[in-house]
Amino acid sequence: MGRQEISWERSWPRPVTSEERGRILGYFEARFGIPQETFSGYLLLSTAKNYWLLRDTGRTEEIKHLKVQTVGLLFARQVSKYIKPTTIALQRFGHLATRAIVDLSPQELEALKSQRKISRAVSVEPGYVILRCGEDIWGCGLYLPPHLISHLPGVS
Repeated sequence: MGRQEISWERSWPRPVTSEERGRILGYFEARFGIPQETFSGYLLLSTAKNYWLLRDTGRTEEIKHLKVQTVGLLFARQVSKYIKPTTIALQRFGHLATRAIVDLSPQELEALKSQRKISRAVSVEPGYVILRCGEDIWGCGLYLPPHLISHLPGVS
C-alpha cells in the first residue's frame, strides 16, 4: 500500500505571509519589547485563528507529507481584532520582555487565580500583559483599568 500524499494546506498550518509575520511579531515587540529578531530561527505558521512557532531547520519540506495533529508551539491567537499571546509563548519568551509586565505578590497571584479578576492599579497601557510572580512567568492577563483579568489556563 503506497503512502497517501497529504497536502500542506490540509494537515499543516499554512506559512504566514511576510506582512502577517511582521504584524504578529511587531505586536510582540511593540507591546512587550521582545525584539522581532528573537524569532528569526522560527517559522510562523497559521490556522484559522491560531499562530504556531516551529523551529526552522530547513527540512520542513521533507516532512510536510506527514499527517499531523499539531505543529510546534502555540504562540498566539487572533481574538476578535486583537492578538492574544499564549501562556506557553510567554513562559518561553517572556523573560525577554521589557514592558507590559505585571509583577504580582504570591497573595495577589492566588487571588487572581481564585477570583479570576482583581482590582489593581497597574502602570501599563490597557491590553494583554505578562503575569509574573517573583522570577516565574505565569502567563497572560488582560488589564482593563481598574481590573486585572486572568487568562491563565484552568482558571475560570
